[in-house]
Amino acid sequence: MKRFTLAALVAIPAVMLAALPAAAAAPTVTHSSTTVLTTSGRTALTYTGYMNGESFQQDGIVTYQGRQYAAFWDQSGYVNLSRRQVPSGAWSNLRLTDYVTSSTDSHNTISIGIAPSDGTIHLAFDTHSSQFRYRKSVAGLATAASWSTAGFGAVQTKLTGTSMDVVTYPQFFAHPDGTLQLAIRTGYSGTGDEVLYEYRSGTWSYIGEFIDGTTAGNNAYLFGIEYDNYDPAAPLLHVTWTVRETSNASTNHDLYYAYSKDKGRTWRNNAGTVIATTGSTPLASNNAGLKVWTIGQNRGLINQESQVVDAAGIVHVLASHLPASAASNTDFTAARESAVLVHYWRDKASKVWHQTYTPFLERSARGDIAVDAKDNLYVVSGDSSTRKLHIQTASKASGWTDWVIRYTSSAIYYSDPLIDHQRLKTLGTLSFFAPRYGGSQIDVQDWSVSG
Repeated sequence: MKRFTLAALVAIPAVMLAALPAAAAAPTVTHSSTTVLTTSGRTALTYTGYMNGESFQQDGIVTYQGRQYAAFWDQSGYVNLSRRQVPSGAWSNLRLTDYVTSSTDSHNTISIGIAPSDGTIHLAFDTHSSQFRYRKSVAGLATAASWSTAGFGAVQTKLTGTSMDVVTYPQFFAHPDGTLQLAIRTGYSGTGDEVLYEYRSGTWSYIGEFIDGTTAGNNAYLFGIEYDNYDPAAPLLHVTWTVRETSNASTNHDLYYAYSKDKGRTWRNNAGTVIATTGSTPLASNNAGLKVWTIGQNRGLINQESQVVDAAGIVHVLASHLPASAASNTDFTAARESAVLVHYWRDKASKVWHQTYTPFLERSARGDIAVDAKDNLYVVSGDSSTRKLHIQTASKASGWTDWVIRYTSSAIYYSDPLIDHQRLKTLGTLSFFAPRYGGSQIDVQDWSVSG
C-alpha cells in the first residue's frame, strides 16, 4: 500500500446525504475518559502516517475476557504491549527489548491476535514486503492475573516450513470455535497474493493462497476479513477488498466480496456460488460475481479502510473516494483532497449491495467502522489537514442513512484511529486508539453510546 504526501487543499464539491428522518435516530456518544497509553511512541512520519495507528492493523487494540490490549512501537524501536482491566483499570505495559527495529516505515505496524482455544497472545510486526516477524505467548497469558516479558517466546520469521520472506499486512481473526487464523499478503504492491494460515492445538498450519493477484499482475488490498455470528452453528467468513493494478494508488479500483462456509477452504461469490478453492484455484479479480460495486481507477480510492459484520450478518464497508459528481483525477494526492467517506453494505437476504455517500473528509487519513449490539454504526476518522478526529454515527432504524458527526476533537491527532471492535459490540463502549500529532503520545478515548 503506497501513501502520498498531500498537496495544497483543492475545492471540495458539495456532497449531500440522503434526507434525514424527522427525528434523527443516529446514536449519541458521551465521553467517559481519555487515558494516555504512552508518551514515548515512535514519532517518525512516513507515507503520511505513523508506525502506530494504521487502518490495516487487525488488531491494534482489542478487548478479550475483560481486559483491553493495545500494542505500540516506542521511540527506541521496541515492541510494547499494554493491557488493563475494563472499564477503568490502569495500563500495565510490557516492553519487549530483545528485538529492535530500525524501520520508520508506517506499514511496519504491530497486529495482535488472541487465540480463544488456549489464551495465547500472538504478535506480528515490522514487515513491509520483507521477512515475517512474529512471536507468541505461553498458553493462558491472555487471562492470567499477572504477566511479564518472560511469557513471550522468541521472535520467529516463519509460522511453518513455508518461507515468509516477502510479506505485508498480517491480519488475525478468530472463528467462534476458538480457531485463530492469519491472512497476509505475499509479494508486492501491484503484484501480490493473499495467503491463509491457521492455529490449532498450539501449532500453525499453512492453508494456502486464497486470492491470486500475481497471475494478472495486480494485488488485493483487504478492507477486512472476519467471521459473523449470525448462525453460531455455521459462521461465515467474509472478506472485502479493492484491487490495485500497479504500485500507483491511482490504479485502485472497485469493491470485491467473497465469503466462506468452511474456514476459508472454499469461497463463494456474492450470489453464493462456489468459485474458488484455497491452495489450488484461488479467488481472482476476473472471477464472476466477485465485483459488487464499480469504482473506477483515478477516483482517489484509498485501500484498506475498514469492514465490519453486524449481528444480522450484514457486511459493512467503509471506503473513501471521489463523489460521483467529481471528475476523475490521475493525481492521487490531489484526488484525496476531495475524497469523501462512503458506506457500502450488503443486504444478507437479497444479496443486494447499497451505497451512501457522506460529506466527511479525511485527505490522507483513513477511518474505522464498527457496530454496536443493536447494529448501529460508528465511524472514527481523522483529517490529516485539520488534525482533528471525528466520531460519526448512523442508526440501523434509518437504514444507515442518517450519518451525523457526534464529536470533533481539537487539532491534535494524526494517522489512523483504531476502534476496539469487540468492546463496542459486547460491552457498549466506543473505545479507540488515537495517536497525537508528533507521534509520541497515544491516547485511548472511551465513550458510552446510546441510541
